Amino acid sequence: MSLFVRGLPAVFALLAVLILPRPLRAGAFLTEGDGLAAKYPGDAGIGRDPAVIFADSFESGNATWDNREGKRLRVTEDKKRVHSGKYAAELICPPGKGAGAPGLVKWFDPGYEQVYARWYVMFAEDYDQGDLHHAAGNLVGMNDHWLLGVSGRKPDGTDMFSTGLETWRDWKRNPPPGEMFMYTYYPDMKRDPDGNYWGNMFRPEKKVLLERGRWYCLEMMVELNHPDRADGEQAFWVDGKLIGHFTGIRWRTVDTLKVNGFWLELYVHDNPQVNRLWYDDVVVSKSYIGPMKP
Repeated sequence: MSLFVRGLPAVFALLAVLILPRPLRAGAFLTEGDGLAAKYPGDAGIGRDPAVIFADSFESGNATWDNREGKRLRVTEDKKRVHSGKYAAELICPPGKGAGAPGLVKWFDPGYEQVYARWYVMFAEDYDQGDLHHAAGNLVGMNDHWLLGVSGRKPDGTDMFSTGLETWRDWKRNPPPGEMFMYTYYPDMKRDPDGNYWGNMFRPEKKVLLERGRWYCLEMMVELNHPDRADGEQAFWVDGKLIGHFTGIRWRTVDTLKVNGFWLELYVHDNPQVNRLWYDDVVVSKSYIGPMKP
């Protein structure tokens, strides 16, 4: 099954909604530093932990993912592009408008109330996406898998939600690949001036810029709301440090809609060159994971 399902190209429309919901400062109850991964040096055996939903370090290719087709997605054994073990996933985005590489999707129906996802990413030394791109890990809730990639509309509380941890150039004011933020579709999202509903931005109080040519440990969390309240949350970490924590989110209006998918992607709206990045050591869990221990 290809990642490029109905409506996917529209998900990467112009990032025009710059609504900046006020983040709360990191709560003490959210863990930093060592987490679940500290018990499993090198992540060896981490997939057997009862809290873990899914784990993959690409040592057996990409066969454990549900979507993995395309010539621009491959497994590399270049030691400079592997975080641990012998292999990592390489995504390649060619020049042009609406250019992208097929991503990696894992579904875990019927889903969970709270999910953490941790992965490692490296951007190529010459990576330069211009302005608008999606190079992200995403946690999603979809009552129909075909909704993955549908964009420009506001979720109604029963159908879907999604949030991605990605980087932004801020109209080239940031060096590539940019600053970290969360790109979110949810029922209370704000409308774009063009009349559509593009993902809203959740930015931390302090800007965090990523550099090219080095590995980062990124982690994100979504905790769902009670269906009759706006008490959901999302958060993200960089190299084990809690950077952004956002509360008061209404993800859904029915308790049957849960976090049931994780998606790694690369897409550039108007790509000026060939861009590459590498993903490795993915873990999805019901509890905080933290960086890998040597």
